[in-house]
Amino acid sequence: MKLTTYYFTLSGMILFNLMFGPLVRATDSGLACPDWPLCYGKFVPEWTFHIFMEVGHRYYSGAIGILVFWGLFRVYKSEGKGLLFRIAILSSVLLVSQVILGALTVTKLLHPTTVNLHLLNAILLLLTCGTIALLAKKDTAAWNWPPQAWQIFVLLLVGIFYQIFLGGKVSSNYAGLACPDFPTCYGEWIPPMEGNIVYQMEHRYFGYLLALLVFGTTSYAIFYLKAEKVKFYLKLASYLIVLQILLGAFNVIYHLPKLLTGIHTLNAVLTLLACYTATFYHFRKVS
Repeated sequence: MKLTTYYFTLSGMILFNLMFGPLVRATDSGLACPDWPLCYGKFVPEWTFHIFMEVGHRYYSGAIGILVFWGLFRVYKSEGKGLLFRIAILSSVLLVSQVILGALTVTKLLHPTTVNLHLLNAILLLLTCGTIALLAKKDTAAWNWPPQAWQIFVLLLVGIFYQIFLGGKVSSNYAGLACPDFPTCYGEWIPPMEGNIVYQMEHRYFGYLLALLVFGTTSYAIFYLKAEKVKFYLKLASYLIVLQILLGAFNVIYHLPKLLTGIHTLNAVLTLLACYTATFYHFRKVS
């Protein structure tokens, strides 16, 4: 298997895990095993649905971990100690921190801060593996610095990452139904900011601003940039952000269906990946 295929496959596995994790939480399986890394002191515990979700997530994450370390070895063998190797080392460091955060998520009884850090660290791991996959394609020749309007692209990535963080706060603080209606909250556009309503509304407000930023960046690329790949991935991000708003609305209207909450997280990460890939090609010269 070619290196680029290996890392695209690995990135796909991590992406699936970013939906698997929220499903563990949505099904109230996060503390199905009170201990870590074993479950009730056993490597293979007695199965219930909740234990299956929790232990399945652990086993699947363990398989990903093995592949990340094997990828580091493959990069070293094929590319030496260059840029790809340094990024692969970073992915291994992020993997170690992900394991530690996973353990803390259990031992700290799903503390919101730990849960959020666990999610964000997983996304960073995905981005590092995705970067290796893109660089290994060798369809870009060199860094293009400073690219046109690079600040907008950086702001876009930071904005999406922050919005995912806000979504994590909503989930980890069980604020998904703090407002029973959408797009208003208890019939008000600006409700009293108290209790869990704060988490819900700051996520919504920033989501609206982020949607405008995605649409604006896409429009700018269409009219002023020449790179077709940048335009393609930004257009994709625009479609995904519309879908994300609809998924958010359906989550509220239908009272957080378990599968839909996982898809909502998955789509948010896909939006980030689309914008990240557009930024990658904006900062690299196509060979």
